[in-house]
Amino acid sequence: MIESEIVVRQGGFIAPVADITTALRRYQAVKEFMDQVLKEGVDYGKVPGSDKPALLKPGAEKMTAFFGFQVHYILADYVEDWMGKEHDGEPFFNYRYKAQLWRGNELIAEGEGSCNSWEKKYRYRQAERICPKCGKPTIIPSKEEYGGGWICFAKKGGCGAKFPKIAPEIVGQQLGQVKNPDPADIVNTLQKMAQKRALVAPVLIATNTSDYFTQDIDDFIEGQVVETQPIATEAATTTVAPITPPTNDDMPINVANAWKRKGSDDKEYGTCTDTQLGYKQRAIEKKLQGELKPAEQDELLGKLEDISLILDWRKTHVPVTA
Repeated sequence: MIESEIVVRQGGFIAPVADITTALRRYQAVKEFMDQVLKEGVDYGKVPGSDKPALLKPGAEKMTAFFGFQVHYILADYVEDWMGKEHDGEPFFNYRYKAQLWRGNELIAEGEGSCNSWEKKYRYRQAERICPKCGKPTIIPSKEEYGGGWICFAKKGGCGAKFPKIAPEIVGQQLGQVKNPDPADIVNTLQKMAQKRALVAPVLIATNTSDYFTQDIDDFIEGQVVETQPIATEAATTTVAPITPPTNDDMPINVANAWKRKGSDDKEYGTCTDTQLGYKQRAIEKKLQGELKPAEQDELLGKLEDISLILDWRKTHVPVTA
């Protein structure tokens, strides 16, 4: 027997199907593919509750292409109750798919995934105050010094309309978690999500990459965005230098003051990236939807204004990447 040829069975036990040299080459090829092709935040990402990055659908699809797999989706089971006759008047949709990985005429791996319309992210919507004039969710409290009441915030795409503090068309709106009024609109989304959940598991099995990744569990996590950490490699890592105020005597005093304001994380707004400031904006806007004292409203509105000043000033003065 030639030393390098594949051995399927030797004596009374199952032998490896490849020699050590071939296995090491395969391992190295997969490692280089992940390091050089897969992108953090796109193909994989860190999620709460796991010490491994989660393989996301774009990464799973790239892995299937790299290994030459063809993906076949099979609808294994489904429930479509459009009028809610079997679910107390509430429409209900459930889809379960199989994802099969084939190479040529050989089935390599198979997985299942399901998704239904009563999952929290699909069953409910976060209701915000809607402007009666332009129809956009850009209503925020107005500062007391400007007369109080409500305003459709123009810097977030609103029309600038103002309303009294007790305007029934504003205060009468239902806020918080409400049931999705149009569940039929997400039927296609549910099917795509079931297929996505079915795909990752067989990819991990077929490519032997469970050492690197976990199942794509980000779909089941409700909560805040978590910054990802790159997979450790032998290459030296680089750090992103903090954004410092540019030396510019023409910077308006209001922008300079906004630059130095600190958020709840004790970090100056001016040292944050545009993406980080966007997260802070949305967090502040969400707080403004609640019941606040006038002083608290003014403080939050001041922060919102400072963030807008920095973002507007950067557009023409500082090339900042998100």
